[in-house]
Amino acid sequence: MVSQIGQRTFERYTNSIDIVADFLAGLHVDEVSDETIAEIVRARRAVGVTTATIRRDLTALSSVLGYAVDEKWRKGNPALEAMRSRRMKERRDPIVLPEDRDIERVIARAPGNFKLLIRAALLTGCRQDELVTLERRHVDMNRRAISVRGKGNKRREVSLTDEAVALFASIPVNLATRAVFWHPGAKGRIGDRAREEPEPGPFINPATRFSLYTRSIAAAEAEEIAKAAKSGKKLEPTFRRFRFHDLRHRFAVDYLRSGRGGIYTLQQEMGHTSIKVTELYLSFLTPEEQARAKDMPAQNMAQVHRFPGLTGA
Repeated sequence: MVSQIGQRTFERYTNSIDIVADFLAGLHVDEVSDETIAEIVRARRAVGVTTATIRRDLTALSSVLGYAVDEKWRKGNPALEAMRSRRMKERRDPIVLPEDRDIERVIARAPGNFKLLIRAALLTGCRQDELVTLERRHVDMNRRAISVRGKGNKRREVSLTDEAVALFASIPVNLATRAVFWHPGAKGRIGDRAREEPEPGPFINPATRFSLYTRSIAAAEAEEIAKAAKSGKKLEPTFRRFRFHDLRHRFAVDYLRSGRGGIYTLQQEMGHTSIKVTELYLSFLTPEEQARAKDMPAQNMAQVHRFPGLTGA
């Protein structure tokens, strides 16, 4: 079964099982009840965990209980039933479109290749995990496309504009790692021995890194406003914090506004399973732009060719 899912999914499931393990201690598989699940949900919410994260934990537990049901070791799957309840429905975060000025301030604050990672997210609409796992063999400059592995371990191809092609061409190559977006690593220890040279590799926890940069910009601005207030000057904050994922939203709206493609082509570029998700971006367009986005036929230009040498596509 492990070979049928991606590495990230496997790691997420095992992490979730580790989290709920304390609630299952001493219980046989047929003793996990509705109250057990309710206790997990209450405890997780008490420490501020989001509904989306709780659902991921319950999904992992549900897979175990589902297997037990199939093997006739128990009856019913309370984790699955809990996820179907109205109380566990996920609320979609509102779409935020970061301003050019704010994006450039974050890029200026970010170090090294992380600057390029931010701009790539804006120019391709790719999710953070899709970019940090991108390898050089996944970039085809001749066909002006990249091949990314998205949700559900599904691979799709994303087309590149002239600006995006220039960006990828500017990224320095480090032969010690396959990652397109790499950091030089840090000195430390491996077991009992010191690591003599920094080891380059892909960025880890890019959303957290990104949040640190936006937070530091906001803090510096707040300090400047406070100093001005002491001298009788009144300054208004100009920086609005946003998430790494909001760059994906900005790409989608820019894509439709520019007339580069319609709503159905954008669905392919973004990797949305449902067109209803893609249609959320229509609300940011004028009536004329909406009509154009809906009327344009689907194009599959980047997807009609396969990247040579890739497996698992």
